[in-house]
Amino acid sequence: MSRHAINLYMWGYQQHYRIMLEFHVKEVFKRLGVDVAPKVLLVGALAPQKISPNPVCVEPEDNEWPLILFADLLDSIEATVKNHCMQNVFYGDGPSMRDKPGIIRKDSVATAVRESLSLFDADNGVRSFCSAAHLVDDYYVVPVIQIPESVFQQFPPLKETMNGDPRSFSGYRSFIHACMSILLSEAIDELHHSDPGRSGMKNMRKAGEIVRDAASHFMHTPGAAVMNQYIHTDLFERFNMISSLMYEGVEGKGQLLLANPDSNAIDFVLRFKEPVLFREPRWARKILQMAAKDIALIADSECIYGLGKLKTEYDSSLQNVFLIAFLDHYHWELRCEDKVLLVSHYGEPKLPQESITRDQFVVNYARVFPESSVGDQDHLWGLFNIAIRQNHGSMIIVAADAAMETQRLTQQGTVIEPILMTEELLSRVSDIDGTIILDPHGICHAVGVILDGAATTDCTPSRGSRFNSGLRYVNAGVAGRLAIVVSEDHTVDIIPMLLPQIKRDDIELNISALERATLDDYHKARNWLDGNRFYFNDEQCKRINSALDRIEALPKDMGEITIITRRFKPDPSMEDSYYLP
Repeated sequence: MSRHAINLYMWGYQQHYRIMLEFHVKEVFKRLGVDVAPKVLLVGALAPQKISPNPVCVEPEDNEWPLILFADLLDSIEATVKNHCMQNVFYGDGPSMRDKPGIIRKDSVATAVRESLSLFDADNGVRSFCSAAHLVDDYYVVPVIQIPESVFQQFPPLKETMNGDPRSFSGYRSFIHACMSILLSEAIDELHHSDPGRSGMKNMRKAGEIVRDAASHFMHTPGAAVMNQYIHTDLFERFNMISSLMYEGVEGKGQLLLANPDSNAIDFVLRFKEPVLFREPRWARKILQMAAKDIALIADSECIYGLGKLKTEYDSSLQNVFLIAFLDHYHWELRCEDKVLLVSHYGEPKLPQESITRDQFVVNYARVFPESSVGDQDHLWGLFNIAIRQNHGSMIIVAADAAMETQRLTQQGTVIEPILMTEELLSRVSDIDGTIILDPHGICHAVGVILDGAATTDCTPSRGSRFNSGLRYVNAGVAGRLAIVVSEDHTVDIIPMLLPQIKRDDIELNISALERATLDDYHKARNWLDGNRFYFNDEQCKRINSALDRIEALPKDMGEITIITRRFKPDPSMEDSYYLP
């Protein structure tokens, strides 16, 4: 028997198909800006009248998803088919009636698989997204994408809308849900080809195209909520167009409320006699100039009706009013209640990037400046929050050698008598160009400073001059330095934002596991090590590389996929402070 003989056999390229689908899913999450490790499995249910020793198959068959999870799958499928809501639907044309039984069975298989995984999901803190089933040889195959539940705590979805009609469109609960829908649709399309997976999923679209398509689909959700019906208008492209246009050389900033104009939730300040059509984007951009922070444009999916605001008594839990915030040139975001659901910057949609938490800030600050006190760290946290709430870019440099640097840079800024920087003072001095220099205790030594520093390989033309200036200056210092950079496009960076500390035992555990591993079981240790490359010293890198050399030289089956891992080398920035005590 071949070493990699498939015991739970559905078709010959099932391993290739699953591995490549998982790769595509990971690429999509990278485009979304989310650090997550999704997993893909395939569940196959034997078709009626087909004979096989395995009524249910799971890929991969490594016991992460044991067959016992699906012990009642076939019985559940038949019960679901019998009671399916489409059983009482009758079409007026013959082809639709002929297709109906197949549609019911495919949907029933997916429903039964989803129910079978519900207990596993709850026990393991994941959420399973299942496609409809597709018949491949003798099995109805359901691709499943599993995402850690923590992702939905970081990016809370909308509440599920129940409109009583399962066939009507009520939208997607989140941008992630829309991405999963597009990915699974692509996965099913691949299953329609002969020997799915054999071509390496070349027919599947690239991650960027999938994410942009998902953004367009997701933007139907506010349209449907506002109009209480499916709206074909592509709001994603519509708002990209408006945000990209300048008015008399000025970028568009303001707010737009997507709402039913006749809703009693809206308080109009000004109502146009004739609504402005969105399909005239230059006109729409012109009137955006009238929208300020407290006054928004009022629009549905087709027209802008005037200026107004939400009434204070509006019940936000209804989720039938959405806000489009135009932040800057070609930069806008979709909000509902207090949630940011989608961000688009130069036409590239992403999830909102998680803001820096107090714990992250304080731990990072304490590691850069071990001489700082808890009071110092709390004080800088307050200054950080003032800086990021301002409507303009700014930069604060904290330097252990602030007093000496201020004297060196006297001709490049305004030196002041040292004074504790307060939140009120920061609001005033940050209105002028240049950098504010503090010491680790929050004492200000200079304002309006033009920084110096040699360019490094970390500098990037994709970021602005403020970011690159801060990066150069921090890297040039021998003493501890930290930059808080608030860019004009509202991007916030802390330089350096040190990587988390790690346990020495975890490193040894995974290196030892790789050294013992075979081609059958090396993936888990290899993936952990690959994701933590920064933390290894020279000796550990040599052990990892030696283990990879041995594993990749093992004999392989014809057509077997093996990941060739880039070899490890120590990072010169790694030192003992990155280890947990």
